[in-house]
Amino acid sequence: MKRNLLVVAAALAVALQGCSTFYAEAEQPSVCLTLTPAPFSIQGGGGIAPPGGFSAAYSGSIDLGLSDVVPDFMLNGPSQDRILRFLSFRATATLLGGNFDFVDDVQLHAQGAPGSQPVELGQYVRGSRVNVTSISFPSGAPNVNLSDFLASGALTLHLAGQVTVPGGQVVPTTWAAEVETCLYAKVHKTFQQMIDGT
Repeated sequence: MKRNLLVVAAALAVALQGCSTFYAEAEQPSVCLTLTPAPFSIQGGGGIAPPGGFSAAYSGSIDLGLSDVVPDFMLNGPSQDRILRFLSFRATATLLGGNFDFVDDVQLHAQGAPGSQPVELGQYVRGSRVNVTSISFPSGAPNVNLSDFLASGALTLHLAGQVTVPGGQVVPTTWAAEVETCLYAKVHKTFQQMIDGT
């Protein structure tokens, strides 16, 4: 009996090879990645802040590392069949007793391959808060599909903003954090697309 069912299933699979109405779909509502701590360079950093204080811009990028782990077949085809959305960002101080009181704001963008247009994902403003040991914010662009960045060969997070250090305090040359980012993913493929590898 089992053998007969196997033969029928095999015949049905062959018959469906030319049919694009049958599909496979996978959805991950939230997957969070903890990324390798990365330094964000502070322009003109180093030394001691002058009496009036020190203020400058900083920037840096983090590779999400998805290009090497996502199978190629998931990146082929039209954008609506492969969705990757940014959900949230969190940066935590890596030094014991450290804080982000000198970080005024964070502007987060997604960047793809060289020459691609960056997309703003969200932002943070410290305001009057003190002893800030973590920076977190939800997506400011919940409907932006980032899968095209991956399909073009790269997807990095770019952070930029301003730092302010009171007079007499040490001005760091960089600041670093353990970063966690959460994403939504969905892939929709017809059987024919999977057969063709598109």
